Amino acid sequence: MDFTYLIRVLMKRKWIIIGSAILAAVVAWSLTRHEPKGYRSSTRISTGFAIPDEIKINESSTNMFDAEVRFNNAINTWMSAPVISLLSYELILHDLTSPNPFRRLNVKQLQSYTYKEVNLTEAKRVFKDKLETMTVLTSYKPDEKKLLEFLDLYGYGYGQLLRHIQIYRVPSTDYIQTDGITENPELSAFMVNTMFEQFIRYYRNIRSTKSQESIDTLQSIVDKKKQELDEKNRILRGEGGTDAATESTSKYELISEFEKSLSDEKNKQTDLYFELRKVNQKLGVANASAKDQATKPPAPTTDPNNNEELLQARKAMNDAYKEYLNTNDKSKLDRYNQLKAEFNQKYAAANPNAGSGTEKLPDNRTDLLDKKNDIEVSIEASKEKIKLLEEKIGNLKAGISTASNKTQTVETLIKDADLAEKEYLAAKARLNAATDIGSSSVNNFRQLQIAQPAIDPEPSKRMLIVGMAGAVTFMTVIVIIILLVYMDSSIRTPIIFSKAVGLKLISMVNFMNLKNKTMKDIVAGHIKEEDKLEKKRNNVFRESIRKLRYEIETSGKQIFLFTSTKKGQGKTTLIQALSYSLSMSRKKILIIDTNFSNNDLTVQLQADPVLEKISNDTNSKSLIEKIRFFSKNIGSEMGEVYVIGSEGGDYTPSEVLPRENLLSYLHHLVNEFDYIFLEGPPLNDFSDSKELIQYVDGIVAVFSAVHVIKQIDKESIRFLKDLNGKFTGSVLNMIDLENINAV
Repeated sequence: MDFTYLIRVLMKRKWIIIGSAILAAVVAWSLTRHEPKGYRSSTRISTGFAIPDEIKINESSTNMFDAEVRFNNAINTWMSAPVISLLSYELILHDLTSPNPFRRLNVKQLQSYTYKEVNLTEAKRVFKDKLETMTVLTSYKPDEKKLLEFLDLYGYGYGQLLRHIQIYRVPSTDYIQTDGITENPELSAFMVNTMFEQFIRYYRNIRSTKSQESIDTLQSIVDKKKQELDEKNRILRGEGGTDAATESTSKYELISEFEKSLSDEKNKQTDLYFELRKVNQKLGVANASAKDQATKPPAPTTDPNNNEELLQARKAMNDAYKEYLNTNDKSKLDRYNQLKAEFNQKYAAANPNAGSGTEKLPDNRTDLLDKKNDIEVSIEASKEKIKLLEEKIGNLKAGISTASNKTQTVETLIKDADLAEKEYLAAKARLNAATDIGSSSVNNFRQLQIAQPAIDPEPSKRMLIVGMAGAVTFMTVIVIIILLVYMDSSIRTPIIFSKAVGLKLISMVNFMNLKNKTMKDIVAGHIKEEDKLEKKRNNVFRESIRKLRYEIETSGKQIFLFTSTKKGQGKTTLIQALSYSLSMSRKKILIIDTNFSNNDLTVQLQADPVLEKISNDTNSKSLIEKIRFFSKNIGSEMGEVYVIGSEGGDYTPSEVLPRENLLSYLHHLVNEFDYIFLEGPPLNDFSDSKELIQYVDGIVAVFSAVHVIKQIDKESIRFLKDLNGKFTGSVLNMIDLENINAV
C-alpha cells in the first residue's frame, strides 16, 4: 500500500476521525459525571520471608526464585475465597449490629425479594458461626445461597470486595502492601485492617495443619530409620564382628611369639650340633687313648645309679616341655622349669667338677658318652619343639585367612550400621526441629502500618477516562479506515491501475458532479464556482480532457471506438467532454451511438435514433448529405459536433444494420469530419464492441477508479492487449481529486 496515498486518505477523512474522538470524549464525560469518590486506606506488612522458619522434610537452600514463589503464595492466599469470605462476614456483622453501619440499604433494596427472604437473627448466627469456624458459605445449599445474595445486596460479595482491594509486593523490599478503596473512608480502613487479621487466622490454621502433617511424616521416617538401624545391629551381632577382630589381632601376636621361639630354638639346635661335634671329636681321641692304656688298671667311674637318675630326670623334663608345646598351658611351662632345675641339681651333684663358668668337657670316655647322649636327647627334643612350633604357626595362619574373610563381611556390616545410625540421628534432629517450630507457631507477618481512614478522596480519574476514550476512538477510527483502504480492491490510483490492469494509460479524469451543470459549460469554463475546491476540480477536469484530446490528436487516427469492460465506467460523459474540447480547437466531430444495449448518448443529447435506417449508395456525396440531414449539431459557436442516435435494443450491429450501413463507409467521411467517435457496449456482457472494431482505427478503453478488477475483466483486458496497433490506450475515469497525481 502506498504510504503517501494512505496519508491523503486519512487527511481527507480527518474531520470524521477528529469528530469521532470528540464524540467519544463527550460521551465518556457524560457517563462519568456521577462517578463516586473513592477513599484509599493502606497497610504495609512485613513478611519475614528472609528467615527460614518453615518446616522442611528435606533440607534445601533458599534462592530468589523460592522467595518469589513464597510472595506469590502469600498474595494468592490473601486474595483467596476463604479470607475474602471471612472479611465479608466481619463487614456484614458490623453493619447489622453497629448503630453506625458502613453501608445502608435504600428503599428499593429494602423492598427487594432478597432482603425479605432473610431472617436477620438467623443470618447473624450463621455469619458468626462461619466466622468462628473459618468456613465459607456454599451456593449448593438453598439457605446459604440466600445469605450469599444478601451479601451481594450490601456489596460485600466476593467479586465486589475484590474490586475494592489491591494486594501487591512493594518492589525491592520484603513488604506486602494492601490498599482498600471505597466510598467510605472508615470502611476502607476497617476493610484493610480486618482483612489482615483474618488472613493471619487462616494462615495460622493452614500452617498448623501443614506442620502437623510434616511432623507425622518425619515421625514415620524416624521410626523407619530406627527399624533399619536395629536390623543392621542384629545382623552384626550374629556375625560376631567385635570378637572376630579381636581374635584376628590375638592370632597375629601369637604367630609373632611362636616365630621368635622357633628362631631361638633353631639357633639352640645349631649350638647343640656344634657341641655334639666337639664331643665326637673328644670321643675319637678318648678311644685312641684307650687302646694305648689297655694294660693299665681301670680308673674309678661314676656311680651308675646316678646316671640312671639323670636319664629319668631328663626324660621327665623333655616330656613336660612337649606337653607345654601341645597345650600352650602356662602351668605346664612351670612344671617344665621345675623339672629342669631338679635335673641341673642332680647333674651338678653327679659332676662336682662342673663350675658355673664355661662348661668344660670331661676327658674320660664314659663322661663323653654321657655328654653325647645328653646332646642327642636335646637335639631330638629341639626337633620336636621346632616341628610343633611350625605346625602351630601354620594353623594360626590358616585361621587368620578364614578370619580375614569374616572380618571383611563384618566391616561392611559395621559401615552399614554406622550409616543407618547417622541417618537415624539426622531424621531425629529434623523431627525435633519440626516439633519445636510447630509448638512455637511462629509466623513472621507483622503489620508495620495500621490503616487509617483517609481525609481526602483519591484524585478523580474522570479526565483520564475521557482522554483515553477520545484517544482510543481516534486510533480505532484510523485503524478502521486503514483496514477499509487495505481491503478496497478498486483501481483508485494510477499505480494500482498499472499493477492490476497493465494497459497503456493515456489520461486520468477526475470525478465531476454534473448535477445542475452541463458538460458544454464545464469544458468551456462557463461555470461559476462556489468555492476553491470546486474551482480546482473543474480546472483539473478540463486539463484532463485536454490531455486526452492531445493524445487523440497525436495518435494519427480519426475513427475511435470507446468501450469498457463493464457498464457504468463513464464512456458517455467522456465522449461528450472530449467532443466539446475538440470543437473548441476548431475540430468537426461526429458522434455515433452504437451502444444498442444502452443508448444513453441518444437520450442525453436528444439525437434522432436513425442509425439503423441509414444506408449508403454509390454516391458518397449523398451519404454526407444524409448525415447532415439526420444528425443533430450540438456544437458551440467555436466548432461543430454532430450526433447520430440509435433506437437501441437487444441486438448486435450485424443483426440490425443494413448491408450498406453507415459504419461501412466511415472512412469516406474523414474528409468531412476531423474525428468520428463510436460508443460500444461493455466487453464483459456483449459482443457488440468486438463487431465494431473492424470499422474503427483506434480503440479507447475506459475504466472507473471506483470499480474492482475481477476475473471476467481480466479476460476482456487480455482481448484488448491482443488488438496490437488498434488499441490506442486507456482512460482512468472518476478518480478522486487527491489521487489524480498519485504515482
